[in-house]
Amino acid sequence: MKHLFLLLIVAGLFACSSNKKEEVKREPFWSPQESNSTAHFRGLSSVSENVAWVSGVRGTVMRTVDGGTSWQDVSVPQSDTIDFRDIEAFDENTAIVLSAGLPAVIYKTTNGGETWEQKYFSTVEGTFYDAMDFWDDQTGIAFGDAMEGRLLILRTFDAGETWQELPYESRPQALDGQGGFAASGTCLRTHGTKDVYIGLGGEESSLFYSKDQGATWNKSITPLDHSPSAGIFSIQFKDDKSGIIVGGDYRGDSLTTKNNVAYTRDGGKTWLSVMEGMEPHGYRSGMDFFEEFVLVVGRGSSDYYRQGEYAYTRMEGKYYSVSTSKDGKAVWASGPRGAIAKLAFR
Repeated sequence: MKHLFLLLIVAGLFACSSNKKEEVKREPFWSPQESNSTAHFRGLSSVSENVAWVSGVRGTVMRTVDGGTSWQDVSVPQSDTIDFRDIEAFDENTAIVLSAGLPAVIYKTTNGGETWEQKYFSTVEGTFYDAMDFWDDQTGIAFGDAMEGRLLILRTFDAGETWQELPYESRPQALDGQGGFAASGTCLRTHGTKDVYIGLGGEESSLFYSKDQGATWNKSITPLDHSPSAGIFSIQFKDDKSGIIVGGDYRGDSLTTKNNVAYTRDGGKTWLSVMEGMEPHGYRSGMDFFEEFVLVVGRGSSDYYRQGEYAYTRMEGKYYSVSTSKDGKAVWASGPRGAIAKLAFR
């Protein structure tokens, strides 16, 4: 009964239909693609079956418009000292990249990377942006580690042309030593038209959530392990109420599975651990949903969870990030030393 109860709860994160006939199970796997790059790709944004963008160290940005058959280097000029930890792509021509560390910069292209325009710049000591996301093609948000006790919050309402800092008194208040992890660009996630979630580590694995595009914030404490190198690394919501967070300790044993995943069924107000033995197989820096699967990736290995099963299944491949396309038809993963892969099935 204990296993059955848990199965029903986890399965509740997925939409299902009793009218569908039972289908033959497919086994997902990562099909590597050739990027011809050695850059570490933590930024990843998948648009469609044909279009995806990645970003990373040395100002590197690449894109594919043919499903990954070929990848084009469209890097930001004169940015070889900048690490673009996150990217948001809207189509084959339009993308925005965000740097981690100083200088803190945001660049935008509208011509497929032929040219880039700087839209934000800061050299204020201590500035470190972790991630960004968009609700639609006009409205987006980015966050950075706390300065003077409160997280940095940037918002745009004009497709990334201009960015405004949230007033200090309106920003989420972090504990001393707390911060985000710029590991995959997904420790911040938007959902729907107004919801946004930010995951932190450090003194506690806490999650800040807003239901009004970041104007006001609430906080919940999650059961994920926490330390200066452990906490929430990736967030995704299936619907307004059901979501999953993954993480762990990036300095710890890559096979450690304790407290590296949790789920919510009330929009992030409370978080629950899964039963022992149901966790992904190690520290995980990125996750996303695709059809009946939860896909999670890490620098040591990857996993998938299929609706109705009791545990995560190992997958080959070492990646930092995973992204389901905006049209819901394809999934890419990106990682160290130019690693890029597309989800396929056997």
